[in-house]
Amino acid sequence: MLLDGRLRDVTTNAIAERARMSKKTLYRIFPNKGRLLEAIVLEFVEANLRRGDAILTREGKAIGRILDLLGFFGEMIPRVQSLVVNQVQEVAPGLWRRIDAARMERVRALVRLFVEAQEEGDIRGDIDPDLWALLLMETVRHVLAPKTLYETGRSLPELAEAVQLVYFDGLLTEAGRAAVEGWRKEPR
Repeated sequence: MLLDGRLRDVTTNAIAERARMSKKTLYRIFPNKGRLLEAIVLEFVEANLRRGDAILTREGKAIGRILDLLGFFGEMIPRVQSLVVNQVQEVAPGLWRRIDAARMERVRALVRLFVEAQEEGDIRGDIDPDLWALLLMETVRHVLAPKTLYETGRSLPELAEAVQLVYFDGLLTEAGRAAVEGWRKEPR
């Protein structure tokens, strides 16, 4: 993938070659390297946001959507963390503000989903949804990261499962535990 390295090290020659066009044609479409990198990063981020949005907005019990979102976050965060959070924040702060606004919009949607699961009786009512989301997102950001994978010697699925145990399973009511068991038995 073009974005495997550092954003600062990406050359317009490499991008033009990858796009199978001349550098001149590339500059006709994108007036400078900054605009080009912005378009690449935005496409990367928007593709991931669309996948998350599809989970958020589909039919079914909130508890199943939350579980699927947790799985999606566990898969997505390490890739996005390295590229978007660490590099874009440094290289393009204006772009980072746009991305962060979209991210926070999804966190608010996750909180609404949490409240829905509380109303359905699957998640305990004594848990503050906003605080839960904050704790979860910060843990995902710092625990499901390449550095933590390396330092602990654990796989991404192992760490994601640990996060799920700590931040999700303890929230469930008896009805929620039954719903989760049903979800786990469904083919993915």
